Amino acid sequence: MKHHGQKLLLFDIDGTLVSTHGLPRQAMSTVLRRRFPDFNYDTGYNFSGRTDWEIVEHLMRFDRRPVAHDQIHAILQEFAAELDIVLENGRHPHIYPGVETLLTRLNGMEDVYLGLVTGNIEKGAQIKLRKAGLDHFFHVGGFGDDSNNRDDLPPLAVSRAESYYQTLFDKKNIWVIGDSLFDIRCARNNDLNSLAVATGWTSHNALQAAGPDHLVHDFSSVDDIIEILTR
Repeated sequence: MKHHGQKLLLFDIDGTLVSTHGLPRQAMSTVLRRRFPDFNYDTGYNFSGRTDWEIVEHLMRFDRRPVAHDQIHAILQEFAAELDIVLENGRHPHIYPGVETLLTRLNGMEDVYLGLVTGNIEKGAQIKLRKAGLDHFFHVGGFGDDSNNRDDLPPLAVSRAESYYQTLFDKKNIWVIGDSLFDIRCARNNDLNSLAVATGWTSHNALQAAGPDHLVHDFSSVDDIIEILTR
């Protein structure tokens, strides 16, 4: 196994790489109201940075319904199928400025490896990335069906990346890259570096207050971001 200066860059998806125009929220509402016609959906709940599992648990509790593991699993599988349909029929994901160039450049660099840390269940992550044409950049990750707690996801992503790439990563060379306070927190709680990007629902000021290692408005200054992530 190689083990010297290898960088592992773990990207979030929604609000970081792409916008899906609120379609996942629409798909979740469709699934829950199909199952429970009188479902009282918490329209004010902020999905940003949450795991899909956590979102379903919250929505079920908000409507005072029992929360059973098997039922949440079934709802999430149904949600992925519905997401596939709405993304096929609706607007394609919007890719944020600089994202394709950044991923292409990083993917071509020796000693740089890409992965995901996302609240999406794995199937949902694959659907979104495939629709955006970004799926070929990512082979491993930590996902929202691994745990309802985002802090659990980076170690899983690292372990899978080490196995897949046959490379050992030092924590000082691992970055979590995302647009929410939860991305910053899960990096800190796992002693990893964080790069926050203000393209999602969380303001630049709120992200700054959370104390990421680096904060950028978007990924359009590709050279600067590569410098941050690979130096």
